[in-house]
Amino acid sequence: MSRHRHRKTREDFRRQGVILFTLIIILILSAAALAAVLLMSLFSGNGSKTTESTRDPIPGISSESFEGSDATGVTAGTSGGSTEETTIPSETTAEITVRIPPTVPTTVIGPDLTGYVVVLDPGGQETPNPEQEPLMPVMSGSKDKTSPGAIGVITGRPEYEINLEIAILARDYLESLGCVVHLTRTENNVDISNVERAQFALSQMPDVYIRLYCDSDTDPATNGISVSVADTGKYKDRLVGWGELLGTSLFESTGEAYNGCDSSSFYSGLNWSTDIPGFMLKMGYLTNKEEDLFLNYEAYQLKICAGLADFISQMPTS
Repeated sequence: MSRHRHRKTREDFRRQGVILFTLIIILILSAAALAAVLLMSLFSGNGSKTTESTRDPIPGISSESFEGSDATGVTAGTSGGSTEETTIPSETTAEITVRIPPTVPTTVIGPDLTGYVVVLDPGGQETPNPEQEPLMPVMSGSKDKTSPGAIGVITGRPEYEINLEIAILARDYLESLGCVVHLTRTENNVDISNVERAQFALSQMPDVYIRLYCDSDTDPATNGISVSVADTGKYKDRLVGWGELLGTSLFESTGEAYNGCDSSSFYSGLNWSTDIPGFMLKMGYLTNKEEDLFLNYEAYQLKICAGLADFISQMPTS
């Protein structure tokens, strides 16, 4: 009887031990699961934050989102040729529905451009023209009269609209400093080939001919300003140096990256105007989210104008 009782007691202890061991395992697994959930939540929270740009900030422009602004998203200063610090919208608020044309401040302080004559060519047009025209006067080959431009990856605005908007603002800005400015077009609904634009520029015999364009790339991270010049003509030995001066002036006024000046025979609008100092200025990439926003806001556009004025003031007059 006693032996049976001892056997039962051992069995009870064994059963209780198994139960206790099971409870301990369950507690350990529960704690591990809870820790895993907390860690996943922590890392998920960090991953949802926007990584701050490591690029140098652009003076006068903040990347914070805003609400209740007008369509241009900025307020221009009224003196000193400067602009108040402004904000640009986030991707979710960047849609532009009603466009308010940018305007030049009532007072612009800049170099005296009296005596300078400039032709600005806002690249592109509303309807591209795929008809072919000679690439250059002394070489075989042809190109489209006008090619389709880029589209803003955030704003959805076509390049030809942005080019004209900046060109008109630049004309008014430069004229306020005493410069005589001619535009190859003042509307988007035109049909003017690249050769015809070059011929118009030649007819004005300007000190500077600047073609205003935006750029695009398959890599959305690609950014920056660049300049192209012809590799033939009267000024071929000086054009790259002047092109570097133009790019540097834009870099200093906007704070945006400058990718250099290249000499090429690819651009018909430059090849047909080699008797005057001609430049193709690519003001930024519409396929880059940040630059698409900057190129569409008055404060940044005015910085482009300031860079153009500084460049022109350093060019020789004819």
